[in-house]
Amino acid sequence: MRTLGVIVEYNPFHFGHARHLANAKKVCGCDRIVAVMSGNFVQRGESAICDKWRRTQMALEAGVDLVIELPLYYATGSAGYFAKGAVGLLEKSGIIDCMCFGSEWADIDALKACAKAVLNEDEAFKARLQTNLRLGMSYPSARAKASETALPDAANNVLGVEYIKSLMELNSKIEPYTVPRSPISAKDIRAELRAFDFNLSDLDNLSSIFHYILRTHTDLSSFVDVSDDLANLLKQFSKGNMLISEIIAAAKTKNYTYLRLQRAVLHMILGITKNNLAEYESTGGAQYIRILGFRKSKAELLKLLETKATLPIITNLKNSKLDGLAARMLEEELRATGVYSLAFPHNAHFNEYQMPLVVI
Repeated sequence: MRTLGVIVEYNPFHFGHARHLANAKKVCGCDRIVAVMSGNFVQRGESAICDKWRRTQMALEAGVDLVIELPLYYATGSAGYFAKGAVGLLEKSGIIDCMCFGSEWADIDALKACAKAVLNEDEAFKARLQTNLRLGMSYPSARAKASETALPDAANNVLGVEYIKSLMELNSKIEPYTVPRSPISAKDIRAELRAFDFNLSDLDNLSSIFHYILRTHTDLSSFVDVSDDLANLLKQFSKGNMLISEIIAAAKTKNYTYLRLQRAVLHMILGITKNNLAEYESTGGAQYIRILGFRKSKAELLKLLETKATLPIITNLKNSKLDGLAARMLEEELRATGVYSLAFPHNAHFNEYQMPLVVI
């Protein structure tokens, strides 16, 4: 039996995602699907519109057989970090034969060629990379931006390129496939949901926390994606009482896109620093495999994971026996869930130790 890996956010799950799963399973000829999914905060620098347990339930009901959580530092990172963390988990699980992602080109050979071009780094690429680093971008963010400039029409394919590049760097035997990306906009769906349900997660609900950080933290540039110039720019808004979305809209420039600003703000709120991220990277990325849910009909995947994985497996937080860096990484995930609870207008309460494994 072949096992397919997918990298997802499902924020929220929609018809386009269902179509991706069906097409991916068909193209890859796989019998089982393992998803690496972002937790309560996602790659665009937002709080997920609904919690990771509800989104796990959606994934399992749609045909995914096993859901693994992508750790916070990678789930909220730029395309390079996001891809490296997620692909690394698929590789270290030891049970994945192939992976499939949606892309604008839907041409795996073209995307492989782009990935090789990025890996080779010609002089023009290096110059763009250095320019982006001087603007205060993290190294993966700077690489991703340089890739977009170097490769025509690559902006909407950058994650696919990064996935393949990560596989190449790992010398992985996982075979990549791609299918056409869905035209459905999750952003529009989130806007519609908020129009009918006012008790949904929103980054603006963390504005007071952000103002506290602006007014009290002495070194804002210690956070990921925050340069000295960006720190000075954001401090200009510390005396007011603007919402996060209003601050980002006012601070947006050619050099600081909305997405870059939103991700930087989230890193500040969650305390994600450059030093901590560098430490994780120097020790090989994710330190554990945390299972969020699985289908009982494919429970053999868990047993297979136990024999093949090269990282500790967590199915029950109360029984986890992590130490050192792995324990710190998990503790930061749990603290982030506490912050996530505050992102709801009427506050929610998510106790990681009380949330059961999702099993259907």
